[in-house]
Amino acid sequence: MTAGMREVVKEVTMFRARFAVPALSLILTIGSFALPAQAAPDSFALGVKQFGAKTYPLAIASFKKAIAANSKNDSARYYYALSLHYSKNIPAAIKAYAELIRLMPDSNGANYARAALQTLDPSLLRTLPAPTRVAQQQYSQMPATVATSSGMQFQSSQSGGRSSSNDTMPDECRVYYTLEHNCFVIDAYVNGRPMKMIFDTGAAICAFGKNNFEASGIDVPTGKATGEVHGIGDGGAQSSWDAIVDLKVGTIERKRFPVKVQSQLGEHPLLGQTFFQDFTYTIDNGAKSIHFVKKRNKSGSIYADPSRDPNAVPFTRERNELVINIEVNGRPTKMYFDTGAGVVTLTHEQCRNLGITIPEDAQISSVQGIAGSSRARVFNVTSIKVGGITKRDFQVWVPDSEMAGTGLLGQTFYNDCQYTIDYERGYIHFMRR
Repeated sequence: MTAGMREVVKEVTMFRARFAVPALSLILTIGSFALPAQAAPDSFALGVKQFGAKTYPLAIASFKKAIAANSKNDSARYYYALSLHYSKNIPAAIKAYAELIRLMPDSNGANYARAALQTLDPSLLRTLPAPTRVAQQQYSQMPATVATSSGMQFQSSQSGGRSSSNDTMPDECRVYYTLEHNCFVIDAYVNGRPMKMIFDTGAAICAFGKNNFEASGIDVPTGKATGEVHGIGDGGAQSSWDAIVDLKVGTIERKRFPVKVQSQLGEHPLLGQTFFQDFTYTIDNGAKSIHFVKKRNKSGSIYADPSRDPNAVPFTRERNELVINIEVNGRPTKMYFDTGAGVVTLTHEQCRNLGITIPEDAQISSVQGIAGSSRARVFNVTSIKVGGITKRDFQVWVPDSEMAGTGLLGQTFYNDCQYTIDYERGYIHFMRR
């Protein structure tokens, strides 16, 4: 898939896609299927709809038209082969999978085609081109740079936020949010201009797109890029620039505050850890509010002994991100706790380590991350347990383009809870509404 993918047919939920994602950022906007910009929109969109309705002969005809319009559309080629496969025309499916691998060996579609041929015709698969070293690295671990749980990594000369003597830091502040695609959208002011932002615990920094600045009449940074952003999506590394802004949320205001700007981001920029790192905060999903309380100067917590509370989940910090221990199908793993992720994601590496096989008939959807769109598989696991909370027959998303090894615990898991992030003790306190 290409960086120019856009959502087709209908929107399902947000993954934000931090990984939750997010936002992806890992911020992840999750939607039904993704349409590359080069595809014939009507044919591809119609084919996706027909595929979802299991009218495979009709889908085959539509995807053939999309391929005729753009022979390099790996998504259309993969869906074409998959439609043949599901319609039980196995010889034709094998031929279509093989053709995709020969024509575009490094594409996401080819990656899925290899998985299909591994079952249908492994001897043929051994004769087909393997992905290049670069492509293999793309599907494995990302570089060891600053990684956010919402699916964003950045490399830069500047690390992000810091406190200024001119900042306004109240003892407490309550901010109300609205839900968009399962994400917390709050009102902010950037250089005195009103702007909607996503409250994202999975973003290590505050991130904007030049499009966000332009829409609010704020001068965009120019000149040579000062860093790179990596994250979920097939668009690869995104150039980023440093910018200094006055940023206000509620009665909290940070003056001359460093943020990151990339060429294009989603509709709303990300309010990340560097803005609210000096506060403990409680998220009340009933009142749709975030209550910030300024951290104490000395060690201490309002919670007497969180280690005795089954609803208090300890976290560790990976730079600015919150990492918690969870169980999936009774087996332990780690996830980023990511309020910017609308759903729960697993990486391919986690699936392998947890012994989870992605079902062949898993729903095929798309995630929108910091680096564009990526295909994802959606299916249910038996259970996910976090502290004293267990959710059964629970939906997870596995994106093609992934951060190294760690998924995102997004809103669908805890959207029926009130919870407090207690940085002083290192616990997340959950309370059922």
